[in-house]
Amino acid sequence: MNNDVLADILLHLPVQSLLKFRAVCKFCVDVIDSSRFRKLHIHNNRSDETVCLEVILSNDGIQVQHNTKSLISYNFKNLGLISDVRVSLYGLVKGLIILDLAKWNHLDRKPRAPIVICNPFLGQLKLLPLITTSSCIIPLRSVAIGFIDEDYKVVQLSICKMHYCLHAHVYSRSADSWRELAFDNDIGYVTRVKSMCENGHFAHWISESMSSGEVAILSLDMKNEVFKKIMLPVDGLYYYLHSRIFEKDEHLFWRFDFPYTWQDKSSVHIYESRCEGSKLSWMYMLRVELPYTSSTGIIPRWRTGFFVIERERDAYVYDYRAHKFVSKLSNRSLTEYRGSFVSLEKEN
Repeated sequence: MNNDVLADILLHLPVQSLLKFRAVCKFCVDVIDSSRFRKLHIHNNRSDETVCLEVILSNDGIQVQHNTKSLISYNFKNLGLISDVRVSLYGLVKGLIILDLAKWNHLDRKPRAPIVICNPFLGQLKLLPLITTSSCIIPLRSVAIGFIDEDYKVVQLSICKMHYCLHAHVYSRSADSWRELAFDNDIGYVTRVKSMCENGHFAHWISESMSSGEVAILSLDMKNEVFKKIMLPVDGLYYYLHSRIFEKDEHLFWRFDFPYTWQDKSSVHIYESRCEGSKLSWMYMLRVELPYTSSTGIIPRWRTGFFVIERERDAYVYDYRAHKFVSKLSNRSLTEYRGSFVSLEKEN
């Protein structure tokens, strides 16, 4: 086969397959490892091959696994953290995911565990520097990741309980440092909206105004680093306790309403909204039955159209093409994942 044709075929394969192809011949190694091929693959690959990753947390550290094989691991003892660490999982954008290690000093309430960014298929892991806010008490933070113009960005929203406000900071690979963003300090609480949009140009949170109590989707244009609010109906407590909101793309949102404890415990009501302007209204779509019992530790075979909804300590796997839940796994931290060749370090 002509080498140019073979190189073009390789360009259309997902990262997981390409890493296996490196064992075929020297030509494949040279092509796949070249910076030109990897840049083309990052921008041109349209593969929808999706796998499932699981985050395993222990007293010693964390592991990111695929099919029980460890891809990434980190020992908490390297940070002086041995126990009582909680991990929040964010992603995916261009094959990158974030592990937010929530651990605070109980005396001064300062975050002392880093945000970890990793590319599991490439086996790369990077600890971002802590943000120093000497005069603030930061009991909570929320993070997001984006990929803009061949550079990834990480945004951290920090809730300050001393000044009753939020601080926004952005980290970029090119600058390798944090800087503060202009922000509406009337916002007193946020919770992350999960994105299913691979390009990662926008990040969203559910937010609540300190002065009026109004609830909105806080949207960040990560390219221009500009925030805007999209007003939501229904009170904030409802969204925080019973709903999970997902960004399908920049303008399309889905809302999954889980049942109240005293209501029908077997179903979820799903709504959709296409956002135009600064307001959003929900249109009822359908009612979907919840899995009655948990799966026995077996992660279902992954395919395009699945995503994970985490609620309390359970992970629900939802097939949005078939409009049904296919699995419920208790006490598991899972995420859908598509790989890329995006490197965590700045390339020369």
